Amino acid sequence: MKFLLVTDLDNTLVGDDEATQVFNQRLQSMRSQICLVYATGRSQASTCELIAQKQLLAPDYLIAGVGSEIYQDGTQDLDWAEYLSQDWDKIAIASLAQQFKKLKPQPPQTQNPWKISYCLEPSAENNSIIQELQQTLTASGLAGQIIFSSNRDVDILPKTSNKGNALTYLQKRLQIPSELTLVCGDSGNDISMFEQDVRGVIVANAMSELLAWHRECGGKNHYLAAAGCAWGIMEGMTYFWGF
Repeated sequence: MKFLLVTDLDNTLVGDDEATQVFNQRLQSMRSQICLVYATGRSQASTCELIAQKQLLAPDYLIAGVGSEIYQDGTQDLDWAEYLSQDWDKIAIASLAQQFKKLKPQPPQTQNPWKISYCLEPSAENNSIIQELQQTLTASGLAGQIIFSSNRDVDILPKTSNKGNALTYLQKRLQIPSELTLVCGDSGNDISMFEQDVRGVIVANAMSELLAWHRECGGKNHYLAAAGCAWGIMEGMTYFWGF
């Protein structure tokens, strides 16, 4: 029987070095039972740097770029890439987004063919900017979705792309049922994972947008941990799986 563990990296698996080390040791002892997936907003290159820096376990799969890319052993899943390319007009969407002067493009290394990333200065009016951008996208007929997290990061992706859809794609490919699938996260770009038919752990240090989603939409499959970062992941593994 195989378990599927899908976890965000920054401020979830990574953020408390002692907790990460204990998590690694615990997971190593049951590694044959668990399919480990990292789901991050980082690029593949940035994720590989973080894995080396923090001495993380090598994952079975990597969901990078907020769900816009999937890798196995460093090789990109081209079926997923082809699926996301349908009805996706990156140039037209980027041109539209340029009309919003407060959106500042993130560095080139954070971009990829299926993700356009911007930053906003933290502000109380950011939610209304995102709402207006989404309305403009919809009115234009362009198939894109906006994922806003940490009151700062703005990612525009194909309609079919986010962390949640990517994990469901892997879950079906691996034929691992919902009760044996656990997702872990801390911010707005993790919400799509919690919206899937899986178990979910929200770490105690989660951002306000994820906590607000949990208050409004959380159910029996969602566990709000008392501990932060990797301690919270392990708390959730104990709660749902008895590990």
